[in-house]
Amino acid sequence: MTTDSFRSLVAAVVASSQAGSWRAAVQEWVVTDVEDDPDQQGICVCGQTGLGQLFTIKNRISGAELSPIGSVCVNKFEQADLDRQVTVFAELLTLRKAIREGKTISLTSEFFSRALLEYFFHQDVFQPNQWNGQDAENDYEFLVDMFNKRDKDAISTKRKAKIYMLLKTTVLPFVEAGDVSR
Repeated sequence: MTTDSFRSLVAAVVASSQAGSWRAAVQEWVVTDVEDDPDQQGICVCGQTGLGQLFTIKNRISGAELSPIGSVCVNKFEQADLDRQVTVFAELLTLRKAIREGKTISLTSEFFSRALLEYFFHQDVFQPNQWNGQDAENDYEFLVDMFNKRDKDAISTKRKAKIYMLLKTTVLPFVEAGDVSR
């Protein structure tokens, strides 16, 4: 990132924030969406070209949005929560692309992470029902436990069926819908 690009980023962020300084303004922003541009034609608010992942950030106080913005620029905010959001949203894009390509989706690090599973939980992807004892957190914890297992072949047939059903009926429809900001 060039000095001019960084100045453009700072100007755009501060102008859309209530805070009057970069250091304070970066605290006001969250990642709300991401889109994939396979042709990498996106142009960041800082002027950088060739973006493949087009993020949208929103100011929690003013409601202002900046888009598209690249992950390099979001990382300039030096906020761990924003960095984590960028990672999770990028993982969502990867998973959505795999679904659309018809790949077999399994509960492995190729498609999931603990942070992504936690994101699904906080987005209310898991709903209370008779199979989770009316407690959606049970499904989340089950998937995390199964994800953490090193030997996936040791998972029982019954548990594999539950993983399959949770992915097929809850997680994958959410990801396919592309409603990452709900």
